[in-house]
Amino acid sequence: MLPEAYISHMTTGRVRIKIPSRKGDLAFFAALKDKLPGSAEILGIQRIEMNPTTGSVLVVHHADFKAPELAVISGYLEQMGLVKLEPIDASKNPVSRNIAKTFQNMNQQITDFTSGEIDLQSMALLGLLGLGLFQISRGQFMIPAISAFWYAATLLKDQPVQKNVQEQKIDNPEV
Repeated sequence: MLPEAYISHMTTGRVRIKIPSRKGDLAFFAALKDKLPGSAEILGIQRIEMNPTTGSVLVVHHADFKAPELAVISGYLEQMGLVKLEPIDASKNPVSRNIAKTFQNMNQQITDFTSGEIDLQSMALLGLLGLGLFQISRGQFMIPAISAFWYAATLLKDQPVQKNVQEQKIDNPEV
């Protein structure tokens, strides 16, 4: 009887598979690592990391795994006698996906309302800068203010650089 496994987390570039019945089983994960083919043998997989302590396998990839591809991987794992990977139930939508979709919709609404001038990331930047200033005004300038500024700087770092009007005219004389 194969140990049952399930996908506990899936994002772009990463899939985490949990094998609860083998949590802490060093011998099982060592054997699993030996049985799995090298990353070059499976198209799209960059590396596979085992964590016997948590009973999980992390697959780092550059493929766009959808349900059909995961079904193929599931079949492969079962055929090789490694684990029985539970199929993904499309009717179950993870909470993280719902939250991400909500923020995407909110971002679109803000962008539409402001004619593209402000987006959710810009609002978060301003809010975090304001929170940092508020914390400093209350005399709490160590951890909370620094954290707020750190998050604001991270958001600011991801903003595209806008050229000033003079540079735009040099690059594009029609402006």
